[in-house]
Amino acid sequence: MNIVKLPLILLSLMLMLMPYSYAETEIAYRDVAEDVVIEEAVEEESTVEMLSELVGDVVTEIEEIVEVEPLKTKTRKVEVIADEEFSDFMYRYPGLVEKLRTERLASRNPYVLLPHKPNYFMPLTHTTKINQEEQQDFYNAVRIENGEAKQKPGFDHTEFVFQLSVKYIVADNILGKFSTLSVAYTNKSYWQAYNDSVSAIFRETNHEPEIILGFKAFRDWADFWTLSFNHQSNGQVGSLSRSWNRIILGATKVWPNKLLYVRAWYRIPEESKSDKMDSIGDDNPDIHKHLGYGDIFYLRKSGDHSISATIRNNLDINNNVGSIELDWTYPLPGNVKGFIQYFNGYGESLIDYDQYQERIGIGIKITDWL
Repeated sequence: MNIVKLPLILLSLMLMLMPYSYAETEIAYRDVAEDVVIEEAVEEESTVEMLSELVGDVVTEIEEIVEVEPLKTKTRKVEVIADEEFSDFMYRYPGLVEKLRTERLASRNPYVLLPHKPNYFMPLTHTTKINQEEQQDFYNAVRIENGEAKQKPGFDHTEFVFQLSVKYIVADNILGKFSTLSVAYTNKSYWQAYNDSVSAIFRETNHEPEIILGFKAFRDWADFWTLSFNHQSNGQVGSLSRSWNRIILGATKVWPNKLLYVRAWYRIPEESKSDKMDSIGDDNPDIHKHLGYGDIFYLRKSGDHSISATIRNNLDINNNVGSIELDWTYPLPGNVKGFIQYFNGYGESLIDYDQYQERIGIGIKITDWL
């Protein structure tokens, strides 16, 4: 039965009740000589019976309207990893076994996105230098072209920085136990949240999609391997555009409460640009001179606290540059963690890859590496 019938049923019920109400009054006045009390009692009983029948019919109709089929569920088979299948090294770092088990369950669930890199919010950061000149020239050129007065954007050195990073496991066990094929996406944004003079814009946002093949190592000097295709860009146009593509090989070694992750990458070459405003070509041909050819990540856990360091170097003796990022993570009430981050060097963001910077910030981590 269609749900549109419900108002019609209720209206019919009201119309049917009205004649009976008038009939009761007419009979009561016409038969005054009879026993009024008995007559009214009979009529009330008749009315109640009729109302009961009508209400019963309405209830039946409503039940037919709201009746739905039982929810159909689909059972998914998940291969549970037995305790003895985990290698000894997997128990060395707290949370690693739990992470692997969770990812195995999630690989069979199409509604689950897993954290990839740490997810965090740093509402208060301060940096020593921002790529002001190039951004000012670009925005001023746009203003002049639109007939507006030339003015400086005036970016603040205090920003709100946050990172959101998720992955989805497409397939597992393709190269033996603990192997996965994943797609991932990381967004890191630099928000001028406290700068009303530029309408609190997002000064820079770096997008980083990846396809990652991860598998257990077959040699003792490494425990896990990853091979990935990585694209990184800032979504800008013209002279502010930054992007590069890399093939990245990573190796992880685990010790009790310690973890070392080493990456080496090959940048996929692009054609040179004849004009920096061109939409096709290499946006940043010298990016390898500042970000190098790999990085080293070290993580150490002590109770509820952890410290980490990420180091990069271009390995150029004549013009040696690089960067270091230090994190101290500490417990907070609930499931979140507090952390303090310090960065020194080149390449914190794509727009500033050739700018030497120092940044310090404090914030909250929603998820961590482990």
